[in-house]
Amino acid sequence: MAGSLRPRLSPLAGSAAQNIIAGNGVGISHELISLEITSPEVPDLTLIDLPGIARVAVGNQPQDIGVQIKALIRKYIQRQQTINLVVVPCNVDIATTEALSMAQEVDPDGDRTIGILTKPDLVDKGTEKMIVNVMQNLTYRLKKGYMIVRCRGQQEVTDRLSLAEATRKEMMFFQTHPYFRALLEEGKATVPRLAERLTIELITHISKSLPLLESQIRESHQSATDELRQCGEHIPSSDGDKMFFLIEKIKMFNRDIEKLVEGEEVVKEKETRLYNKLRDEFKAWVNVLTANTQKVKNVIHQEISKYEKQYRGKELLGFVNYKTFEIIVRQYLEALVDPALEMLQKAVEIVRQTFVDTAKNHFGEFSNLNQTVQNGIEDIKTKCAEKADSLIRLQFRMEQQVYCQDQIYSVLLQKFREEATLPGRPGQTASLQAPLSNNAASVSSVTEIGVHLNAYFSETSNRLANQIPFIIQYFMLQENSDHLQKAMMQMLQGREHYAWLLQEQSETAAKRQFLKEKIYRLTQARRALCKFSC
Repeated sequence: MAGSLRPRLSPLAGSAAQNIIAGNGVGISHELISLEITSPEVPDLTLIDLPGIARVAVGNQPQDIGVQIKALIRKYIQRQQTINLVVVPCNVDIATTEALSMAQEVDPDGDRTIGILTKPDLVDKGTEKMIVNVMQNLTYRLKKGYMIVRCRGQQEVTDRLSLAEATRKEMMFFQTHPYFRALLEEGKATVPRLAERLTIELITHISKSLPLLESQIRESHQSATDELRQCGEHIPSSDGDKMFFLIEKIKMFNRDIEKLVEGEEVVKEKETRLYNKLRDEFKAWVNVLTANTQKVKNVIHQEISKYEKQYRGKELLGFVNYKTFEIIVRQYLEALVDPALEMLQKAVEIVRQTFVDTAKNHFGEFSNLNQTVQNGIEDIKTKCAEKADSLIRLQFRMEQQVYCQDQIYSVLLQKFREEATLPGRPGQTASLQAPLSNNAASVSSVTEIGVHLNAYFSETSNRLANQIPFIIQYFMLQENSDHLQKAMMQMLQGREHYAWLLQEQSETAAKRQFLKEKIYRLTQARRALCKFSC
């Protein structure tokens, strides 16, 4: 998190850079001061020296300096590719170190955290065993354990003690120390050993991250390739080449429309195929039919009573009046027209939006072409929706005929008669309690017409449950897509419009160049990863 593991640099240069970025004084900045050190004697590592956690603002520091520093630290340590070095002086109680708490928050498993103890030469006598316990992971356990180093003191920095001499003095300190000598023998002490440890940890960490990194690069490469394909490599100059370019764009669009209609389009995570969206609407239609049938059952006694009084002729009490049956059937079928047309409009909008989004993906970089296609989608959608609307209305007008095949109706009638005669059936109980009449003949009439209504609505609901969605699918998917694809091919007939259709938006060329460069970098990264894996 913070540390002194840096080669000696010019104090004036470092101070000047800090003042330029963070201002004079003790302010902080989220910008990095990058210093590259090249030498055959230094390890291939990138170290980020973060500021220590301040608790109280001093001088001209902002009052929330502590919050700002924590936010800066968290910005870096939460990255999964970062190895966090928690630097703690030996003369500080490690259990109360806030840096360790922050590290545990972002790395609860401890796979990226190493503790670094400094200033072992400032340890009070009698507390050396406590430091050894920390190093042996007995005080505050870290999965990766601890390392201990002795850096140059302030006086040595002022005296410009060379790194070579500092390294020699550090080695001498651990070799002669009665408690810390064992840590040197275990490879847990001195800056050179720390550099070796960090190199090994870095390689191990990279190896673990390779599968995820490869997957991310592959996905980014595919995404950039798809975007570039939509933009097109370049806009041809000749009319002939423009025609072939336009043909290819239209072919790709028509192919995606076909996949939508066939229910085979590729969807991303959390996206839903077009057919599934429509299927949800069709399921809701079945619920409407079920609710309508249940409504008939709930009010059957009231309705039969009303129609018996109004339409009953010379037939004797107990006989079923067919006119009453017809009126009830037609009334409740009429109530289904509006829900059916509402479902049509919802389906129309779902298909329209899906086609519009597909067109935008293919032609979004060509404003004139995209607008032309959008207009075509709207016009064809409207015509197909009108046909579907007309046929749905026709279907319900035909349903007013009140018809069912004898062999089908007889089976249903027998089924519902048997159910009505079962003891304890809710329908039977309700019939006996109906306020129509107190004699058996009236009850029999209600029961009989109820059986007929149940049988007929059962068959009609099954028919409409399939027929209305069938009409919608045919016109809004099959016919809509067929007409749209033909209209797209007809656009090729006007050669004089090619240049106008293929006018790019101003930022498209820049986007194409950006994507090409991005794909090149990702390709190089994939090759480098392949070599590293091998």
